[in-house]
Amino acid sequence: MKNIRQVKIQKQGFSLLEILVSLFVLATSLSVIFSGFEVSKKLNSQAVFESEAAFLAERELELAKSELLNGNLKAGQARRLKSRFRLKPGWNLVTLLTPPDNDDAVRLQVRVTQEDKELQLESFLFLPAQEVKHES
Repeated sequence: MKNIRQVKIQKQGFSLLEILVSLFVLATSLSVIFSGFEVSKKLNSQAVFESEAAFLAERELELAKSELLNGNLKAGQARRLKSRFRLKPGWNLVTLLTPPDNDDAVRLQVRVTQEDKELQLESFLFLPAQEVKHES
């Protein structure tokens, strides 16, 4: 009979070692979960920047292409254009134009920066040389 009572007494609670091991496992799993939130926040911030920067860059590229095709902007020399639209504080946008190459293609490059983030978008526009008509 003594053996049965001793067994019941020993099984009534958790040992200090079991509690410490379970607290260690809990703390480790919580730190992994919270570090995942930090990475998720950084990735979300980068995605929001890229989305908005791509929109701004595409808008600037299309405006530059339109002005080149209409003749409002000359493609004869390399130039650097600042944004023609209002930007958020801390944002910077620059458009680069290169002179036409041998195939009469003009390279347009837009670079959008915000603090340590940067997005660069390129496009090409074919501008055939104007042929001069000779009268006989």
